[in-house]
Amino acid sequence: MKKLFIASNNGHKIEEIADILKRNSIEIELVCPKDYGCREEPVENGRTFAQNARIKAQFYYDLFHLPTIADDSGICIDYLGGNPGIHSARFLHGMNYDQKCDYVLELMKGVKDRGAQFVDCMCFIDKNGEISEYEGINEGQIAYEKAGHEGFGYDPIFLIPKFNQTEAELGAAYKNEYSHRAKALKKWIADAKERL
Repeated sequence: MKKLFIASNNGHKIEEIADILKRNSIEIELVCPKDYGCREEPVENGRTFAQNARIKAQFYYDLFHLPTIADDSGICIDYLGGNPGIHSARFLHGMNYDQKCDYVLELMKGVKDRGAQFVDCMCFIDKNGEISEYEGINEGQIAYEKAGHEGFGYDPIFLIPKFNQTEAELGAAYKNEYSHRAKALKKWIADAKERL
């Protein structure tokens, strides 16, 4: 079976990608840095999601020479001028995501403009070293309180107005079909699955 290197050790992210690929009838073995005992990590010093995704993809492709997919994603909140954006994972360093969600809700107490986006930029390097990039954006709002236990990260405060539920309430079935990562990955599937 062909291998696809996922440039991440985030178990949630790998599970999500595996499920999306399965839903789209892509049979492939997913491998990640820890499968190779790799503790080296790239320095993500890009200024955009796309730049960071490319940095990660190139770093691991150069190490293992396998078709590699990397993504960089985060939440962009209108009230915060698009922040935390590329700093979503490192935002409020030292706090866990539950605390980060609480902080954002407290910061936005009484704020009416609650627009937000989840953005995912994906970089794929195929077996010949050719690079392609894909973007997925999911529009939503910051909820007034946390809700749901099916997600991770900022999912409990990211409200999908169409359903009047957070991503953490809607769960994996929704995320793996409509999330920012699902949208980017579906573009990759349509374009690049023959290049593994």
